Amino acid sequence: MQRLFTYALVVTVTLYGSMLAFSTHAEEYFAHESMPAIPSISHSVPHIALLLPLKSATFGQAAEVVKDGFVAATMREQALPLTIRIYSTTDDPLDVLITYHQALDAGAVLIIGPLTRNGVTALASSHVVNVPTLTLNAADSEAGFPPNLYVFGLQMENEAAQIAEFALSENRHHAIIINDGSPLSTRLQTAFSDRWLAEYGNTAESMRYENDPEVLTQFRAQTRGENKIVFLALDAAKSRLLYSFLNPTTPVYATSQLFVSHDNSLFNNDLNGIRFMDMPWLIQPDHPGVMAYRHTEQPKSADMERLYALGIDAFRLMALMMEAQTAQEISFDGVTGFIRFIPPNQYVREPVAAKFDKGKVILLNNYQKSLGNERQ
Repeated sequence: MQRLFTYALVVTVTLYGSMLAFSTHAEEYFAHESMPAIPSISHSVPHIALLLPLKSATFGQAAEVVKDGFVAATMREQALPLTIRIYSTTDDPLDVLITYHQALDAGAVLIIGPLTRNGVTALASSHVVNVPTLTLNAADSEAGFPPNLYVFGLQMENEAAQIAEFALSENRHHAIIINDGSPLSTRLQTAFSDRWLAEYGNTAESMRYENDPEVLTQFRAQTRGENKIVFLALDAAKSRLLYSFLNPTTPVYATSQLFVSHDNSLFNNDLNGIRFMDMPWLIQPDHPGVMAYRHTEQPKSADMERLYALGIDAFRLMALMMEAQTAQEISFDGVTGFIRFIPPNQYVREPVAAKFDKGKVILLNNYQKSLGNERQ
């Protein structure tokens, strides 16, 4: 079978002020607004396009962090066979589509992005995906996805399904899912319950989180039972407030929203015993990829660190896509988790299992070993 990419260009890296541009020739570049004016490219050149909402007031900071991680990865890896150009967009889906067209017209043969959910949704429902495209978020619906569109990112719905898989090891069969009614919490509840209920004999019920002491006091009795587990489709602050009202003998699970920082041991101590999953970048410092790519800058917030790690693994996944003959053969141990392909079009991350103990994060190695055995 012939490979997707057969170009043999050589990448050079040029600095314009404080910004990076990647090109095969000195006159080829992608200019950011903060870069000095340089003559524009007048001809189409095969290249890799990175589409990020760098012009968005809402998502611009997140996009910058993803870009920083992506660029950091290019500095450690071998030269790519194609030039890389960074295309700035807003968060307007129409602007995303227009910029995607511009990248195609300029010769893009592989595109990474968009980063926003509405941008991915707009692209997935369009008819313009003519080259392999690796999105950095999910769409609102995956019905009718173009065959060239591959999904990757930090989607917490996948994480919730993996936590349900994690919780099955308890050999308990009734899940109590506590949500706060937000769109994210609702998606997490759905993803968790879909996987949980896929096991014969399992049952589930939903309870609504309320910041009302009279309501919270009812949770202890409602979560009591030898056959029950609890899944918190909540952020860290709400999980911390609710946790003391739950039955102490019932296993409790949560998403990576639970982990905010290693530094606040008092906060984390209130979460002792909760099992959760998060990426190696944040909770596994001895992971080979984390040690290789760890930056020495001032640490960012946990959410920003996750985006930086996404940029690293997006680059690494893109490089493997250029070498592989089929999407199915791609898998690697990334800084965001173990990454593998699931048909028809998704690269999923398997995060690291952990729990809080005495305010510190403790990895659950037995669970990781079982995952490793399943992959073999």
